[in-house]
Amino acid sequence: MAQARVAVASGNHLGAEAAAEVARGGGNAVDACLASSVMAWVAEPCFASVTGAGFVAVHDPSGEVTIYDGNCAMPRRPPQDRGQGVSRIYLDYSNGMYTGIGGGSVAVPGVLAAVHRAWERHGSIEWAALFEPAIRAAREGLPLPKTCDYYLKQTWGIWSRYDAARAQLGVGDRPLEEGEALVQAELADGLEAIARHGPQVLYSGELGRELADAIAADGGLVTVEDLASYEVRERAPITTEAFGWSIASNPPPAVGGAVLVHMLSLIEDAAPSGPLARLNAVVAAEETAVSYRELHYGDPADIAAGLSDVLSRGQPARSSETTHSSAADRDGLACALTQSNGYGAGLIVHGMVLNNTLGEEELNPLGTHRLPPGARCHSNMAPTIARGPGEVVALGSPGGDRITGAIAQTIMSLALDGASLADALAAPRAHVARRPEGKLLCYEPGLPGGQIEVGYLDRPYDEVHMFFGGVQAASVTEDGRVDAAHDPRRSGATALIA
Repeated sequence: MAQARVAVASGNHLGAEAAAEVARGGGNAVDACLASSVMAWVAEPCFASVTGAGFVAVHDPSGEVTIYDGNCAMPRRPPQDRGQGVSRIYLDYSNGMYTGIGGGSVAVPGVLAAVHRAWERHGSIEWAALFEPAIRAAREGLPLPKTCDYYLKQTWGIWSRYDAARAQLGVGDRPLEEGEALVQAELADGLEAIARHGPQVLYSGELGRELADAIAADGGLVTVEDLASYEVRERAPITTEAFGWSIASNPPPAVGGAVLVHMLSLIEDAAPSGPLARLNAVVAAEETAVSYRELHYGDPADIAAGLSDVLSRGQPARSSETTHSSAADRDGLACALTQSNGYGAGLIVHGMVLNNTLGEEELNPLGTHRLPPGARCHSNMAPTIARGPGEVVALGSPGGDRITGAIAQTIMSLALDGASLADALAAPRAHVARRPEGKLLCYEPGLPGGQIEVGYLDRPYDEVHMFFGGVQAASVTEDGRVDAAHDPRRSGATALIA
C-alpha cells in the first residue's frame, strides 16, 4: 500500500470526501483543507457559511507560518440607533444564553476572501475544483448531520422567525431532524457562480447586491460598499514555547490566540503532576486568561497591547458555533482553517445563512454596534500550528469560548503524554462556564472534577459532549509521514490520500 501523501481532518464526512477528491486530483494540503471548508458551508450550515468569518493558518515547507484573516468587520454606515435591526432572544443552547439576531446583527463577511487568498498563495489546483464536491452536495441534498439536528432544536427560535429559514432548515413548523434530506439548490447556484467567476460575485456582484438589499430590508447596516471594500489581512502568528513545543496561533486583533498563548504559559509555569494537579492547572489558567481578556481585550485595538503586557511580565497572558478543518502533506505543507457563522442571524439569502456576529454578546463587550466603522470584530477562533520533536501538527476547534481550552488540553496530551493524535483528541476535557448563577465547572468522565477546590458549581457530563469543542488535527513528520484525527464529540471524519 502506497504511503499517504495528504491527510485531512474535517468537521463532517462530506468534507473529508471533498478533500480526498481534490487531493486525488493533484491538490496539496491547502487545497484539501479549503475544499473541506467549502463543503462545511453546505454540510454544516448551522456552523459555517460563505457569508461568515474565518481564519486560515498555513505552515509552508520552510517553516514559516502565515495567518490569513477573513474575520467579519463592522459596517461603515453608522446606525441611526445602537442596536437597530437586532432582536435579543434567549436560547437553551450552551447551558442557556442570550444572543441578537436579525439584519442588524449581520457583519461584513470575510471567510470567502480568506479562502481565495490562501488558495492564491499556496494552492496547486484550479479554483473551481475546490467547489465541485460542495455544489453537487448542495444540489443533490444530504442527510442532516446529528450535530445540526441538535443545534437546530436548541436554536429553532432563531430560524422559525424567517420564511426562507423555515423553508430551508425545517419541515412545516419544525426543524429538520437527523437523517432528513437537506437540499440547498439556491446555495448550489451561488457557489457555482463563485466557482466560475471568483469571490467578486459576492463582494462586488449580483450576490452581494442581493445580500445587502435583504440586510437593509431587515434593519441592517451592511452595504454593497462594505462588501466591495473588504480586504483580507495577512498576519504573522503569535508564538510561544510550551512543554518543549513551539506554538503559532491566531494573532490580535482576534482574542483566541492571545488567550491560548496565555493559558499554555500559565499551565507550563504550574508544572502540574497527576490528574488532579493538571485539572487544577487547566481551570486556574482558563480563569486567569479569560479574566484578563475581559479586563484588557474589550476594544480590539487594545488586544495587541494587552498581550504584549502579559508576555513582557513573563506571565503570558460561551459562544458562537464554529467548525474546523486541518490538513497536512508529505512536502511539509500544513493548513488549519477555523470558521464561524455565529449563531446565525435567521436570514437566509440565495441559500446563504447570514452571520449574527454583531449580535453575539460575548464578542461585543463594548455593546451592540459600538465598534469603529470597518474594524475587525472580536473572535475566539484560534487555528494553530504546533511544532513538536520531529513533527508539525495543524489543529483547531469550534466551540466559541471553549476553543482555547480544547486546543490547550489537546496540546498537553500530545506534549506531556506523548499521545497519538486520536488519543489526544479523545482525552476528557474541562471548561469553566460563567453563568448568572455562578461558575460552572463542566467536565467529562475521567476527570476528577468533584475533587477540585471549592468555588465552582459542579457540572459533570455523563459522556464526551460537543460542548467541549471538536478539535480536528493533521500532522506531518520530518520524514514525510502524515496522519489525521477527528474529534469523537462531533460528526467529523478523516481521510488519508496516497
